[in-house]
Amino acid sequence: MSEIVRQARALAIEMHDRFQHTRSNGEPYWRHPERVVATLTAAQLPPEVLAAAWLHDVPEDCAADPAECDALLADIERRFGPQVASITREVTNFFGPEATMEEKQARLVEHAAHMSAHAKWIKLADRRDNISGMDNWKPDKQQRYAAATVRLLAALQPLPPGAEKVAAEIAQRAQSILARA
Repeated sequence: MSEIVRQARALAIEMHDRFQHTRSNGEPYWRHPERVVATLTAAQLPPEVLAAAWLHDVPEDCAADPAECDALLADIERRFGPQVASITREVTNFFGPEATMEEKQARLVEHAAHMSAHAKWIKLADRRDNISGMDNWKPDKQQRYAAATVRLLAALQPLPPGAEKVAAEIAQRAQSILARA
């Protein structure tokens, strides 16, 4: 593991643990970026992308308001450089806790078409983990998220090189959930 990835991992774990973030199944939240990074490592993405993947939820989940989100992104740039910060910024959507899933997903779809290939890879790996880990969600929330996933996959076109298999896996899972309706 490169030093930049090691440092990003440490910061992500520190921040998510500080805010006592957990997944819906009770596991420490940082296990999510860990799985995202594993997907990207298997795809042989560079260390700067892996570092941004570790940090992809820190600005939006550890900030109380847009100014604090911007401050976290500035800190990421100071610590990890402009490339990691730029990629992290691309996948950051700060809404605050009052935003609905539908509001977040609509903005993400709007933004996805303009993402760089590296940001698209992170978003795909993120969605792969999220859609695979929602078995304990209520059925209506699963349906809404699966429908949003189909829209997101369309917006991420053209896919970054090599991402077809991951996108197909996500699409298959989304279609499986939608077929239950």
